Amino acid sequence: MKPVNLMVITASLGGLLIHFSTDVIAENVPESHVASPEIYKVLSESNGLRVILATWKPGQKDNMHSHPALAAYSLTNCSARFFKADGGTVDKQLKAGNGRTKGPTKKHAFQNIGKKICQTLLVERLD
Repeated sequence: MKPVNLMVITASLGGLLIHFSTDVIAENVPESHVASPEIYKVLSESNGLRVILATWKPGQKDNMHSHPALAAYSLTNCSARFFKADGGTVDKQLKAGNGRTKGPTKKHAFQNIGKKICQTLLVERLD
């Protein structure tokens, strides 16, 4: 994988968050970097944004957590399982180089169900 200029990605993803609000966070579950600090490493936090590098080893699952509004950029291809608050699951294939935005996310968990490390850069909006 080619080195990625994280400053450029961070600035781009941060710009996508301007219209999101973080009024609704989770129902008594901590944010990702508090719930699973071994996975979610805070790289920077200032100017109303938090930049996190999330790294899951093969088979690794994080603890139930929440997120404020965010933009995410997949650094690697990843086979993922999302665990929803209602107990359901959703499997997804995340592709390196793809970005996405989401409003505040309530209680959920993420598992790398693939055979390689999965990495995502998150830029969360702090209000």
